[in-house]
Order: sequence, then structure tokens, then C-alpha cells
Amino acid sequence: MKQISVLVSVTLVASTFFITNSCSQGTSAAKPLEVVFTATTPCTDEAKKLLGISADNKYEMMIWHLTLYSEPTSLSPSNYALVCRYGMAKQGTKDLMEGAEKIELTGKWTIDKGTKDNASAVIYSLTADNSPISLSFMQPDPNLLHLLDGNRQLMVGTGAWSYTLNRIDPVSLASTKSELPRALSLKTTSDSLVIGVFDGRTPCNNDLAGLNGISMAGCQIIKCRLTLYQDTKTHEPTNFHLFTVYVGKGDTRYTTTGKWKLLRGTATDPNSTIYQLIPDSGKTRSLSLLKGDDNILFFLDKDLHFLVGDKYTSYTLSKVRKK
Repeated sequence: MKQISVLVSVTLVASTFFITNSCSQGTSAAKPLEVVFTATTPCTDEAKKLLGISADNKYEMMIWHLTLYSEPTSLSPSNYALVCRYGMAKQGTKDLMEGAEKIELTGKWTIDKGTKDNASAVIYSLTADNSPISLSFMQPDPNLLHLLDGNRQLMVGTGAWSYTLNRIDPVSLASTKSELPRALSLKTTSDSLVIGVFDGRTPCNNDLAGLNGISMAGCQIIKCRLTLYQDTKTHEPTNFHLFTVYVGKGDTRYTTTGKWKLLRGTATDPNSTIYQLIPDSGKTRSLSLLKGDDNILFFLDKDLHFLVGDKYTSYTLSKVRKK
């Protein structure tokens, strides 16, 4: 049985990120190593605040291009260059309308640890030379960065875009599928029937498409909405509903239902929390979710590695905010 997994808050040794990259850079001591991340994110009020954009601007979309440099010998963090364009989405494209604005930042970056919800999370902090703006990202995986807000919490995206930046040349990681997570008793503080509703748009993925027998041919993106339910008395997992729309394949909204359970641990992070979804009979794939925090879920592949998106969509689901 194939698996899709969504991991939350996996913390890896940051040096792996650069050691792997250095293999393709040669041995020249003069050339800094560089890794590039891209993303399209919402232009929410919180994002505007972080980047010093006027709250009066009614922009809806941001396109990020972040280059991180490290010293070729020590692999220690060095400089960075960030270009962030923002404006209104141009219908029928993955770009911005004319009149978009741009922020360009350069400076230093460092590695430390700790978000508000995870003291061991690896954090990349960027300090600009040419601006008072400073930014922080959680590194859940060598191939991903997720923007943090001013309180060092994971930024919550929308149904259109998340705040996950994807590495343009993802590195391959060793298989961990032999390392099985262990069962865990679910304990929550909420008495609500619904644990959460999570939205997102992902690239077209064979396993997500195959869940409903959909061919990848012609698929553009996949719209997802996941709802998790619990027993209000025991606080144990009960059912889930996963809705998917395969853009480019029609407007049909496919429904996958089943049971879910809570697991703990992967080979890289024994304390990570995994939500495993088991579809009703007739479905051939189980899915697992590992949570970054209460608001963010990341899709993983069958080896429990984070799936890497592209410059327009990610494999991240964001909790739907209450109106």
C-alpha cells in the first residue's frame, strides 16, 4: 500500500542542507555555495507588516526568490539575496499584473533554534544590510523553508497559497521507510467535534491523483480541503473528509472519507506528530499527516520525506481561519 505523509515540524541538522549541495559545487574555495528557494505566497496584512509594505495596499500575491550563500570550506552561513515581487494576480497566468512592486534585500543570515511551539526547530534568521527588515524561516527539511511571523510562529496561508518556500534543486534524502512511527494516544484540549479544517493547492502529484483514479495528463494543480474529526468525550480521532479538485481535469469535487489515527516519530525526528489517514474500503492509498503546529500540515512522500513544491504551489495545508 502506498503512502502519502504530511509531516509537522521535523528538525534536521542544518549542515546536511549544505553538505549535500557542496557535492555539486566542486572543491573551489573561492566560490561560495548557494541554494535557491522560490514560492508564491499570499500578501496578507501580516506579510505586509514583516516586509514594511503599507497596509493600505490591496495586493493579494507575492513571488519570492531567495538565495542563501554559505562559506565553501566551513559551510557556515554567509550572505543572502532576496527579491520579492508583490501585486495583483494576473488571471490565467502564474504571474503578477502590470504595476507590481518589488523589494530587494541583501545581508547576512544565521542559524539558531526554536519557534514558539517547538524549541528544537531549526531557524534561519535574515538580517538586511540595506533595510531595517529582518525575516525568520523554519527549516523543516533541507528542501523547504517556512516563513515565521513576528512571534516566531508559522505563518498561516490561504486556500490559494502557503508561506512555504521550495528549493529549486531538491536534494535526495536517504530512505526512512523502514523506520515505522509508533502509536500514540490523542489528547487535545478542545471539546470540538472538528479538530481542524485545512486548505491548500499542491502541484499535480501521482499519489494524490491516483487516490481517485485520476490521470496526471492535463492536470494543472490540485485543490485540497481536509477536515479532521474527533470523539468529543474521549478526544480520540474518528473520521476525516478529504475533498480534492483536479484543475484542468474538470470541476468535479472528489470526496475521500475514512478513519484517522495519531502516530509519533520518524527516523529524523522521534518527537514529530503524524496524522495517518486510512481511507474507506475501495481506496488503495493511506495518507499520513505530520503537523508543523496546530495551523500547518506538510505532505510527505512514502519514505516520510517532505514533498517539494514549485514556484507557484507547495505541499502545505493551512488551517482555515474562522470568520
